[in-house]
Amino acid sequence: MKNTNKLTTLIVLTIILTTILTAPTTQAAAARVYFSAVSPDKSGYAVDETVKINIKYKWEGLTANQTVTIQLWNATDLMETLGTYTTPYNISGTLTPSGTKTIQYTPTTDLTEETGTTTYSVKMLSAGIVVDTADLVILVADSQTTMSITWQDQNNDRIVDQNELVTFTAYINWAFVETTEAHSLYVNYGDGDKLLSTVTITAGSGSQTVTDSHGFNTRGAKTAKFTLKDATGTTVKTSTATLTVGQPATTTPTTTTTQKTSIVGMITANWAILAIVAAFLVLGYIYLNENKANPGR
Repeated sequence: MKNTNKLTTLIVLTIILTTILTAPTTQAAAARVYFSAVSPDKSGYAVDETVKINIKYKWEGLTANQTVTIQLWNATDLMETLGTYTTPYNISGTLTPSGTKTIQYTPTTDLTEETGTTTYSVKMLSAGIVVDTADLVILVADSQTTMSITWQDQNNDRIVDQNELVTFTAYINWAFVETTEAHSLYVNYGDGDKLLSTVTITAGSGSQTVTDSHGFNTRGAKTAKFTLKDATGTTVKTSTATLTVGQPATTTPTTTTTQKTSIVGMITANWAILAIVAAFLVLGYIYLNENKANPGR
């Protein structure tokens, strides 16, 4: 009986130990702070335009407030410290071991001094140790202006009659412009430049649409040339629309072909047949001559 009790006790202890050893262990998440997103506020900038950096970072598993410093670096050197922030683990007694923070920094360093694409590094430090790094790509481009012209006739049939009004539309777009400037738009329908409108090219990017109507009193090929000039009179962009006024008269000429057949041409075209006929004639002539010379044969 004693042996049976000992065996039972041993089995129970074994089961308890096995349960303890094989039970899953619950571990606290490792405390960390890291970037979840770093980007410039624009996809591209004009020369000397101000850059703003959008930063979003997260923290997890904190058991106390943690102070982080965010720095901007070029390929080798520290350019400037963007800011220092303390993660709010304990706010008035409310514990937030995990959270997210979004910040926008405006660096004092000129990141748009020259055109091109440059990659910088944004580093996060805690207690002087780098805990995370993210790339920041800055694109700086020369100013770009485009202009295109469309037209529509008054009858909306794409067939322009004499003196029919045609509406021309100029679509002007620009990007990476450093400062706002006033430009002038001219149009020339073949009788000299005419000031059509003032176009305000704003800093950064934008667009403007200008329309004008004109009728042509003569038939034929016509052009409408639009020219955009800056304040100094320098041409920035030109674009030309072409169209035809009046439908040209269409006639179908009657063509009569006269064929003259020459003797030489006929012989050349039928020489094989003529050669065969000539051969038969020669053979017939020889046969008749032999019969006359030898009548008894």
